[in-house]
Amino acid sequence: MQKSCLGLIPGAVLSAALGVHAYAASGDAYAWPGYRSDLDYDTKSNLGDIQPPTKFNNNCSGVTGKKAGKWWAFYWGKDRDSRITDVTIDSILKKYDTDFEYLYNEMGWAPDAQAQDGQYSAVYYYGSGTCAGGAKEDTTGGWQTWVAGYTAVAASFYPLYSFNTSCPYHDRVAQMDAMIHEGIHSMTNGYPGAKDAHWFQEAGNTWIQQDMFSHRDGVYSGMGFLNAATVIAPFMPIECYSGWLIDGTFGGPGGGADGGGVTGKNQRYLLGGSQYSNIFPTFIGTWIGTGAVRWIYGNAYGKTKYLLETYGLDKGLGDAGVRRLITEFRARLAMLDMKKWSGEIKNLLNQHFGSDTYWEQDMWDNNRKSYTWTMTPYQTVTESDGFLVPNQETTPGWSGSNVVPLKVQNGAKEVTVSFYPNGANSNNSNMNFLLCYRATDGTPVYSEPITGEGSATLRLDKTPSSTNGTPMVFAVIVNTDYQYTGNTGIRKLHYDYKLKLETGVSGAGAANVKYYNDFKLDYKWPEIGETPVASSSSVASSSSVAPASSSSVPASSSSEKVVLDGATTYTITVTLPIDDNYATVAAKFDVNEIAKKLGLTAATLSQATFFAQESDGNMVTNSTATAPGHWFSKDGKVVEWGESAYVFSEADLSKGTLAVGHYPNRVKDGEKYSFTQGLSYNGKSVLFKVNVTITNEKGSGDATTALMYGLEGLSNHVDLALRRGQIEVRYTLSLRDNVKISLFTGFGALIAQEMVGVQNAGAHTFAFDLSGLPTATYIVKVTTGSYREAKSINIFR
Repeated sequence: MQKSCLGLIPGAVLSAALGVHAYAASGDAYAWPGYRSDLDYDTKSNLGDIQPPTKFNNNCSGVTGKKAGKWWAFYWGKDRDSRITDVTIDSILKKYDTDFEYLYNEMGWAPDAQAQDGQYSAVYYYGSGTCAGGAKEDTTGGWQTWVAGYTAVAASFYPLYSFNTSCPYHDRVAQMDAMIHEGIHSMTNGYPGAKDAHWFQEAGNTWIQQDMFSHRDGVYSGMGFLNAATVIAPFMPIECYSGWLIDGTFGGPGGGADGGGVTGKNQRYLLGGSQYSNIFPTFIGTWIGTGAVRWIYGNAYGKTKYLLETYGLDKGLGDAGVRRLITEFRARLAMLDMKKWSGEIKNLLNQHFGSDTYWEQDMWDNNRKSYTWTMTPYQTVTESDGFLVPNQETTPGWSGSNVVPLKVQNGAKEVTVSFYPNGANSNNSNMNFLLCYRATDGTPVYSEPITGEGSATLRLDKTPSSTNGTPMVFAVIVNTDYQYTGNTGIRKLHYDYKLKLETGVSGAGAANVKYYNDFKLDYKWPEIGETPVASSSSVASSSSVAPASSSSVPASSSSEKVVLDGATTYTITVTLPIDDNYATVAAKFDVNEIAKKLGLTAATLSQATFFAQESDGNMVTNSTATAPGHWFSKDGKVVEWGESAYVFSEADLSKGTLAVGHYPNRVKDGEKYSFTQGLSYNGKSVLFKVNVTITNEKGSGDATTALMYGLEGLSNHVDLALRRGQIEVRYTLSLRDNVKISLFTGFGALIAQEMVGVQNAGAHTFAFDLSGLPTATYIVKVTTGSYREAKSINIFR
C-alpha cells in the first residue's frame, strides 16, 4: 500500500502538500487492476463432497454387458465388435478415471449429475444395440448425449477401437483425448449454468482439458490449431460461433440456434472453427484464476446463458468491470501477454500468418478460393485528411478489436495518439483505446485505456522492441459491447473509428509484418493475487482483488459543503442497510461542481487522482476495492479486502456517485463508520468525509428486515414454520436446480448455512435446529439458480 510521509497536515497547507504527492502522471504506464477474488464456483461448497459412485444405471434397454472403474462405467449391447476387447474396455475406463479424477481432486471440478446421484458416469457403445442408438455399421463419431435420464458419452467403434493397442489409426491418440472432451461435456452439464451457451460449451470445454494437461504435465504447448482463429483475427467477437462469415457478419454465441446466421455453408477456413478456440478462457484462467472460468458454469443461467453477459451481472464484475475485462484481454492478446502460453500463441500466429482464409464451401464444391482474406493480427490503415482510417472490411465486431502498428520517431520519449469513434455504431461509451509496446527486456507496457474520443499518451521509459530497425508501439482499438440476449442483430455490426498521430509517431506500419516475432516473451509477470505494478513507473496502480458491488439500493444520504483553507470538504451521511451481499447505496455529488473546484471539466475529471485520507494524514492512492475505491477498517484506515475490512466506497466519476457498502455478515445495526476520500489535481483538492450508519430498517415486501434489499418481489417459493424445536423451511423448485439455505440473525449475522446441492423440481423441506438460539427475529434465505428469496420468523422461548 502506497502512503505519503506527510503525517498530520494542518488544513492551511493541505492543498500544497497534496500538490507534491507522487501521483501517477500523464503518460505513466498502466497496471491492470485486479478483479474480485471470490469469482469462483467452489464445487464442494455448492455441490457437496461427492464420493465415488457404487451403482450402475440399469434403465437403458439393449445393454448386454457393463463394466465399471472408479467413476465411470462402460455399457455395450449384443453387437459389440470383437476388437473392442475386455482389455480395450479396461483401457477406456483407466483413461477416463485417470483424467477425471485429476479434474475432480486436483483441479476443483465435480463429477457429472449421474455420479452426483451415486451412479457411475457412463460411456455407451453407440451402434452395439443399446438404447443409446446407432446401427451396427455406425463406426465413426463420439459425442455427449442423453441416455437413461442422464448426460453420457456415446462412442462408436472408431474412437473405441483407438484404445486397442493393435489399432493402426494414425490419429488414435487424438481420438482417445477426443473421448475425454465428450466426457467433459457430460461433467459440465452437471452444473446449473451454461447448458445452452454453445460457444462456451466448446471453448470452455477445450480449455478445461488444456488446463488439466498443462498443470499435470507441465506442458504449455500443443493448443488446438483452431485457437489460431482468435489470435489471427482479433476483430472477431469473443463469443463467436463459426467466426467471420462470408457476408461480413459474425456468428452469434449459439451459431444457427440463435439467429447467428450459420447455415453450414457460409464459413471461412480456420475462422469457421472459432467456437473451439479457448484463448479467452485461457486469458481468464491465466490472469484471474481457474475458478473464474468454472464460475460461468455455476452462474450462466436464468437471466442469461452467455459468458460475457454473466460476468456483467451485479454478482459478477458488473457492466464497467466486464468492459474493462474485454479491453484488458484485447490488449494482452496484442502483446502476446499470456504468461506461459505466450510462446504457443506466437507459434499459432506463425502457422497461419500470411496465408489465406476463404469460403470453405466453394473450395469443397469447386476447388476454388473465394472471399479470401490474407490473415494477420494487424489492421491495415490508410491516411486520409490527416487521419489514419482502417480497412472497413475488418473493423471490430462486438467485443472485437483492431491492432494498428505505429512507427516511433527517432529519439521520441513519449507517444500520443488521438482516437475518434466514427460511424453509426461507435460512440463514446462503447469504444476503448490504448497504446502499448513490448520493451526489449520483455515487459509489456500499456497506457491507461480511454473510453470514447480522446488522446492516449505513453512515455517510452523502456526501450520498445524494434522491427527492421524501427521501434514500434501499437494502438489497440476495442469495442466493449457484449449484450447479445435480445440483441442478435449485433452480429451484423462493425465499429468504425479513426486515429490522429500527435507526437512521437511517424506513421503506421504495414499489416503484413510479423512484429510479434521481435517480442521477448519472458518477464517477471505478476502471479494471481500479487499486487500489479506499472512497468515504467514507481507509482502503484490499483491492486484490487476485492469483490465488486453486487447490487444497488436507494441511497439515504445527504451532503453539506464546508470550505477549509483552500480544500473543499463535502460531508456525506449515508444510511446503509444490512445485506448478506455487497449491496451498495449511492451517495451523489455534482460532477461539474467538483471538476470546477479542481480546475477541470466533467469530461476531464478522470485526470484527477482519487485517494483516501487516513486520520493521521496519510494519503493512499492505490485502490483496494473496485478502482477507484477503498476498503476501510473500523477506525477508517485503508485495508485490503479481508478480515479487517468493514465498509467500502467505490467512485464513479462519470456519474458522480460514491457506492458505499459493507462486508457481508460483519456489521451490526446501529454501528457507525467514518472515512475520507478525495480527488486532487494540480495542487487543488476536494475531500469527501463520509459518515456511515448501519441500519436494520424494514425492507419492502413481507415486512422482513434489510436483508430483503436486493431481492426481487415477494417471497412466493419459500414458506417457514416452527416444528418441534426447528425452523422448517419449505420451498419449491420449478426445475432441477442448485440450492443454498442460510440462517441469519435479525441484524444480518450469518448463523448457519447449508449447501443442499442439486435437487429435482418439486417441493422440498429443510430444517434448522433452534437449540441454543435465544428469543429473537431470524431470517431464512433460500438461494437457487432461479430465484433468491428471504423470509423472517419470530422465535419465542
